[in-house]
Order: sequence, then C-alpha cells, then structure tokens
Amino acid sequence: MSGAILLYITKELKISDVKVEIFLGIFNFYSLIGSLAGGKICDGIGRRYTILLSGFMFLIGAVLMACTNSYAFLTASNLAASIGVGLAFIIAPVYTAEVSPASFRGLLATFPEVVIYTYSQFI
Repeated sequence: MSGAILLYITKELKISDVKVEIFLGIFNFYSLIGSLAGGKICDGIGRRYTILLSGFMFLIGAVLMACTNSYAFLTASNLAASIGVGLAFIIAPVYTAEVSPASFRGLLATFPEVVIYTYSQFI
C-alpha cells in the first residue's frame, strides 16, 4: 500500500499528506467495524458464507480502489475492502478450527497469525 500511495495515489489524485494519513489510518478503524460485525453476520448466514462475503467485499473494494478518480470514492471503496478484511480475520480462524482434525486444530488456527507477525517483523 505504501508504494502505491507514494508513487501513484498522491500524484494522480493530488492529495495532501493529511488525506493520505486519514486514508491509511481509517483502514484499521473500518476493519474493527468488520470484525465486530463478524459474529452477528456469522450467526445469521453461517461461517462459510461469511467467508465468501468477506472475500467478495475485499475484491469489490480492491477493484473500486483501482478504478477510482477521486479521494471520496477512494475512501468509500476502502470501506468495503477493510470491512472484508475485518470479517476474514475473525471468521477464518474459527472456521478452520471447526473443520480441522482435533490433533491439528491449534496449529492450523494460529498459523496465519504467526505468519503475519513474522512477515511484519521483516518489513
């Protein structure tokens, strides 16, 4: 994201540093909303369909961010992508723990978190 912000978004949309910081920071806030809503959505439509919904929302948000031509539209498409990410972070480990064998349940449910943490240490 940082490479796209510096190379393309600030030049194409001619936005200030404050708007860039708001755009990048609000992703975490919207993800929090998605993760808080994940339980209710999961109870309503099920875990498998919630995972599909989160992937669809992330895909739509990413496509809309790629096609944007204004800061307002970029921020609105960021909403869809970040809510999808928040949903996926909550539901995917739960679903993985439910469908995995008991002997691998803990490993498979925590493996993505370990990989994300390890990867972030090298950046």
